[in-house]
Amino acid sequence: MKRTLATVACAAAVALTAAGCSSESGSDASGGLSGDPVLIGVQAPMDGAAAYPQTGYGAQAAEKYVNEKLGGINGRPLKIQLCAGDNSPETAINCANEFVTSNVSAVFDAYDATMGAAVPILTSAKIPIIGQLGGQGIADALPAGQAFYLSGPLETSALGSMTILNQLGKKTAALAVTETPSSHGYVDKLIQPIAKELGITVSPQYTPTTNMNFNVMAATELSGNPDVAGLIALPEDGCTGLIKALRTQGFKGTIFAGSCSQFVTDLGADAAGAIVQPRLWVPASKKNAPPEVQKQLDDFAAAMDAIDRGNEQSARSLYSFAGMVDTAKILSGIKGEINPDTVTTAMTQVKDFQTFAGPTVTCDGKQWPGRPSSCSHKGIFFEVQADGSLKSVDPNGFIDLDPSKVPAAA
Repeated sequence: MKRTLATVACAAAVALTAAGCSSESGSDASGGLSGDPVLIGVQAPMDGAAAYPQTGYGAQAAEKYVNEKLGGINGRPLKIQLCAGDNSPETAINCANEFVTSNVSAVFDAYDATMGAAVPILTSAKIPIIGQLGGQGIADALPAGQAFYLSGPLETSALGSMTILNQLGKKTAALAVTETPSSHGYVDKLIQPIAKELGITVSPQYTPTTNMNFNVMAATELSGNPDVAGLIALPEDGCTGLIKALRTQGFKGTIFAGSCSQFVTDLGADAAGAIVQPRLWVPASKKNAPPEVQKQLDDFAAAMDAIDRGNEQSARSLYSFAGMVDTAKILSGIKGEINPDTVTTAMTQVKDFQTFAGPTVTCDGKQWPGRPSSCSHKGIFFEVQADGSLKSVDPNGFIDLDPSKVPAAA
């Protein structure tokens, strides 16, 4: 009955938004594999003013890579059903309804900030949600066994950013973030309480998603003479524009650049000294990464080239790629039918699993208090070097974060 109702809901929702229901990747990426495909829904924020199309490209590259290089999932082709989010709950609901009617085995959350709107539909259909990281705190907070975030919950980014600034001895920070309701919640409920706990004063600057005036943004941040300037989260072009403006206006202090990466190539020497906080070893860190990670990053680059998206290698495309590859490897351990129930069981049994370009993870629901979806409580931070490479701030790479610093009500 649920699936029948979902069909009706999807048809009705089309009238509400031009995005309509989800669409599949447009080219054959089966790698010549036979058998019934293992269908995974992918919700990615590819459209709208705050779009990150790289999230979808990474998933498409992973589909082709898994099938052509890894032999699929137990010899069966991985097939993704990609739905382009546009930062509206209506579109997220459309995506969820179509995933249900298509009988996907799981849904991969490609860092979509409106995934929370899809949660009631997916959980009532008992479809597990898997992601590298969440762009909202709703799926993160689901009971054990309903969602699995390989690199940790939304709180990881907030705790990590303030942890590294504290370790660097910084006391004041002026940081920009896009003007959305979720951004205000993230800053008010996570960034500010954690910063206060660690003795850091954060001045947030909320910016429109379009027509950003980078010179004004930089001047506003620098007016308070902060120890750290930069951003919490902006689109890649916004990161580049703001950091360039900060350097042009003479800022010599520490720049915090969140999970942005393309500015390193775009700005050259002006990027040196910036601190970035991705969830994984990213392409620019290859020179200073362990040998096994260097090989993985080469594989990622080749996979993006294979779908003609070689110029879209960023942290966000890597998150989707790595998360999808890890998911495929985990599902390859399933003996017999692959469906939402068996996928859920397989995910809950993940223990000390070495992720693609990331840490080892365990999805036992105990890695982060109050966030049973989390498979990790680790973080990694890099400083941009003069030659444009990234070097881990900690010589060991990933470090343990302290979730007790996160407010219990977050």
